Amino acid sequence: MKPFMDKNFLLDTEAARELYFGQAAPLPIFDYHCHLSPREIAENKPFSDIAEIWLKGDHYKWRIMRSNGADESLCSGQASWEDKFVAYAQALEKSAGNPLLHWSHLELQRAYGIDDILTQGNALKIRQWANDIIRERKDSPRSMLTRFNVAVVCTTDDPADDLGWHRQIAADPEFGTEAARAGKKTTRVLPTFRPDRIMNVQDAAAWKNYAATLGSSADIEIKDFASLREALARRHAYFHANGCRLSDHALLTPPFALASEAELDSIIESLLEGRTVSAEEAEKMAAAVLIHCAQLNAQAGWTMQLHIGALRNTNTRLFRLYGPDGGGDSISDSAIVLSLARLLDHLDTQNSLPKTILYSLDATRNASLAVLAQSFAMHGSPGKIQYGSAWWFNDHKDGMQKHLVETASVSLIGRWVGMLTDSRSFLSFPRHEYFRRILCRVVGRWIEDGELPAGEAYADALVRNISWYNARDYFGMEVPKWAQG
Repeated sequence: MKPFMDKNFLLDTEAARELYFGQAAPLPIFDYHCHLSPREIAENKPFSDIAEIWLKGDHYKWRIMRSNGADESLCSGQASWEDKFVAYAQALEKSAGNPLLHWSHLELQRAYGIDDILTQGNALKIRQWANDIIRERKDSPRSMLTRFNVAVVCTTDDPADDLGWHRQIAADPEFGTEAARAGKKTTRVLPTFRPDRIMNVQDAAAWKNYAATLGSSADIEIKDFASLREALARRHAYFHANGCRLSDHALLTPPFALASEAELDSIIESLLEGRTVSAEEAEKMAAAVLIHCAQLNAQAGWTMQLHIGALRNTNTRLFRLYGPDGGGDSISDSAIVLSLARLLDHLDTQNSLPKTILYSLDATRNASLAVLAQSFAMHGSPGKIQYGSAWWFNDHKDGMQKHLVETASVSLIGRWVGMLTDSRSFLSFPRHEYFRRILCRVVGRWIEDGELPAGEAYADALVRNISWYNARDYFGMEVPKWAQG
């Protein structure tokens, strides 16, 4: 019987162990998609309680707590952090096979050196142990980024955001751009352009209010599609000036219903008058905005991320209680491949297809989307269109292994840009270690089974590139001097 999560956790062959400790473990982290708060990084207020770091706003954890029968006060509510921590430990005892069991213990080990197994019985002791370390070291958002060897973090930001917190971080003499260029151990914190609120027109009143906000930020009144297009272009340019090189778009299904300028003007007129538009009109508007953003990306050399298939806010009671991102989302089984293929082809024929990463919440689409991505390969742009990492409900051991094997079998895994956290927690970076161990497990088995040559040309370079170098080279962002090697 193997010990629980020892130094060789998940590394079940000698080849895997050599790859992980020799190639993957020492490398920096490029976290190109997350939901960390730039304000918290800018203000850098010291942490005080592991329970708050773990459980504030973390719908991953809330889901298993609710499934364990916890009252909502212990999840999104006002119960004490002490009670919430115990409730989480109770749920964790029932979580065999769930990645939270592994992530939580990796975070205890890597952040605080705590190897004890968390249970309901010792939860308060472990909380106090971690909190004593937090206060003694004066842990903060920036110190966690440094501790976990994070070179680049890309947050998720609204186009109307003035990026004030990002500008404050960049200007900081001890942590910002010049410090990074001087070789200090800092993290580049860069924005991502996410225009979902202007794409989604199902709620006319909400869209009208947001259009006014977006127009104000761009110093233009949005009254038709031409002015909307110009507003997005101005904000895109502003984000570019502040280091952004990524857009991100959440799509239940990829929209592809083309419309004339006159049709789009009519849809916007209806929205500004507060009238609900049809499903067909909503798709036309979403497609027009997405295509425009893709064109802007292609012109500026950005990468477009398409997160497809999240069926959001399925629980009305929970949505009314908490709002979005409360843990009521699920996996859609809607058809996505045909419309996505048409969208990519439309952009490609117009020479407006940017570098693109596709993600699907439905893991049965792994092979389909990996094949589709490779259909748009282009000379001079290695790995231009990619199938992204195992996402959200798939970022567990089985999901990551399945993703790696299925993607590799039909595409070119050696050009893949690897893992991300997709997290709101500053303790979440051991997820990269978790992924790297699984990567080395898969590659190590290929070696042990005689399916892949060991050594530099194939296995060693593959692990290093997926862990760090491919992302560093693909996104076109300036990385800190200490991580450039």
